[in-house]
Amino acid sequence: MPANLRTSPAAQGSARGRRRTRLAAAASAALVAVVTTAIALTSYSASAETATATHDPVIMVPGMTGTPSNMDTMKADLQSNGWAANRLFTWTDTSNMTQDLAKAARELGTKVDQVRSQTGASKVVLATWSASTLAARYYIKNLGGAEKVSQYIGYAGPQHGTTNNGCQFYESCQQFGSADSPFLRELNSGTEVPGHPQVAYMTVRSVKDTNATPYDTAKLAGADDNYLLSGPMAPTHFTIIKDATALAAMRAFIIAHENPPTGTPTPTSTTAPPTSTPSGQCFSASNYGHVVAGRAHNSFGYALANGSNQNLGLNSLYVTTKIRQTGVNYYVLDSTCP
Repeated sequence: MPANLRTSPAAQGSARGRRRTRLAAAASAALVAVVTTAIALTSYSASAETATATHDPVIMVPGMTGTPSNMDTMKADLQSNGWAANRLFTWTDTSNMTQDLAKAARELGTKVDQVRSQTGASKVVLATWSASTLAARYYIKNLGGAEKVSQYIGYAGPQHGTTNNGCQFYESCQQFGSADSPFLRELNSGTEVPGHPQVAYMTVRSVKDTNATPYDTAKLAGADDNYLLSGPMAPTHFTIIKDATALAAMRAFIIAHENPPTGTPTPTSTTAPPTSTPSGQCFSASNYGHVVAGRAHNSFGYALANGSNQNLGLNSLYVTTKIRQTGVNYYVLDSTCP
């Protein structure tokens, strides 16, 4: 071997050292890759688990001549309070709720199916305002919506017509401009809360509403909560969907009535019905008073009657309900109480 091609022992040792360094570096990189993959898988698993525990998607629908942007404040309020942005939708039909509301209901059904497909959710929450409250109820009653809607929330809806009905150049207004219109007679026949109790119902109305008048037209017989805003700060027909008190009440209602993430039914009672002779004593007090007295308990801002777990409404000094004791620590709503 020529002298200039021979490798000295020192050079050979240096080469071996470099190979060991390269091997160690490769092993370290492989270890980092394994750890990184494990972390990524763990993160994905946690994200997937979180995704299964989200709220039902909410579709927010404005009233006659309104646009989806009318519901932006409501959408932002839900998002800032924990609702995922990709489960919040603002929408209206092709006529801005001025056409036959039965046609608007069919378009709403298409939107519901699109949202369910997009999100993977089995049911949606409908948060509606004014004329769209009627289209949504029509959809639930007549077009299969009871199987696809978990909760119905209606703001300032002319559920029983309105005396402020100078808008009848619109077809939809002709349908709610009178309490005796054929559309409302059919919609309100049988039950005003179709699909209940599988569909939970909340209405929101204000004493200062001069569009859906009288303001009690917005109530629905059989609703879980007919929420009334009163006092000098009560909102108008146009500001009710932006009112902080109304939005807080809606959030509390959704949480109190939504199904668990597993989809198993929420128990309606934690105490067996009484077997002893009921005492029949009546209590009329604010919901806050019922809770303080031990006749009801708080659940996500709502007062639930002990025993029956019936929802009395918001746990508030300003909401009064009548309940009857029918057993030991067992109370039920009873409007016949004095």
